[in-house]
Amino acid sequence: MYRNSLKRRIIFTTVIIVTVVSTLFAGCLLLIKQRLEETTFGRLVHEHLEILINEPASAEILSHALFNEWRFYRGEGVARLPESIRQLPPGSYHSINIDDRFYHLQIEQIPEGKVYLSYDVTEWEQQEHALLATLFYGLVVVLIVAVLMANRSSRIILSPVKALTARLTNIEPGDRGVRIAGEFRGSEIGQIASAFDNYSARLDQFVERERSFTASASHELRTPLSVMLGAVDVLDANVDSPVAERALGRIRRACGEMQAFIEATLFLSREGGSGINRGEPVNLPDLLEEVVDDYRDRIAAAAIEVQVEASSPMLLDVPASIVKITLNNILLNAIEHSEGGRIRVALKDSRLTIADTGAGIPGDQLPHVFDRSYTTKPSGTGMGLNLVKRICDRFNWRIEIDSEPGRGTTVVVIFPDNDGTDSSVA
Repeated sequence: MYRNSLKRRIIFTTVIIVTVVSTLFAGCLLLIKQRLEETTFGRLVHEHLEILINEPASAEILSHALFNEWRFYRGEGVARLPESIRQLPPGSYHSINIDDRFYHLQIEQIPEGKVYLSYDVTEWEQQEHALLATLFYGLVVVLIVAVLMANRSSRIILSPVKALTARLTNIEPGDRGVRIAGEFRGSEIGQIASAFDNYSARLDQFVERERSFTASASHELRTPLSVMLGAVDVLDANVDSPVAERALGRIRRACGEMQAFIEATLFLSREGGSGINRGEPVNLPDLLEEVVDDYRDRIAAAAIEVQVEASSPMLLDVPASIVKITLNNILLNAIEHSEGGRIRVALKDSRLTIADTGAGIPGDQLPHVFDRSYTTKPSGTGMGLNLVKRICDRFNWRIEIDSEPGRGTTVVVIFPDNDGTDSSVA
């Protein structure tokens, strides 16, 4: 997050540029000063030494107070120089330290030996050190000013980005046909806004196709289901065989589950929960008994022992079909994985618990059980628990799942704003 911040990148880049430019400028300034000193003092000292070599008598003038910056060493006088200086080869040397003073030193070789002429440049060196300190503190001040200016500039530079962010934040999920490129025309942000408009246009088309399909599918499926249920009612009135009655009961339940699924799909496909009739509040204990009874044949075939503990009433202001499809999917998963075992269904204090003693779910698969199309069954579709999770999210129910391989799975649905007695969840 820190490295991806545009504001910090602007500040960091500005500081780097200012530091590099200031350092190069200071370095060039010092280099020019040093070269000027070496050239100026080098020529001056060299010329004076040539005169002193050719006219030895002129060396007496150096004893005058006006020439106290000069030192001339020849013959026995060379012994007064430090050993490190005497070992230097002939040439020109700048900023030689002798007795805590700085000198420009010129050394020449003559038949009698080496001669040395030095010029005191201590004041120049002190000025150079003061200049270095000034440049250093100036660089620090420039960096501080650069950071402050970069911070201010980044706000101005990023203001269009913030405006775009605020504009996008104010767009509601249900808004369609929103286009914003015109509001940012003439700036680089306009390219991002145009890309967003193109994406939004494709998204609008996709949503419209999905809505049309959902509405058409729900309408076309409800009609044959109504016909099937009507035919089942006619057959049920004229049947006298227990086997036929059970078969018709299964058909009726399958049609009811299909109707519930259609209503749940239609409900989840629309924002705000529109397009579905909530009907009367659902008494959850009664619906639990009904769901368990619908699966009696499968429970008996799998030799499963089912225990239901839901005595206290609890009303949910939610369509019965939505609640039933939630319970159906959770219970069906428990039945399919608990052959020869036990299932406990308990409702207490707004908590619905469905626990089985089945095979369980491995730890690496548990975080994905609510993902769409994720399934551990060869013939599964991965839609059941995903649909349950979407329903819970829509109604602000909390669903938790805990499982251990070989010991079973426990699913808990927590209904908010419910004290467990005769209340409702909106």
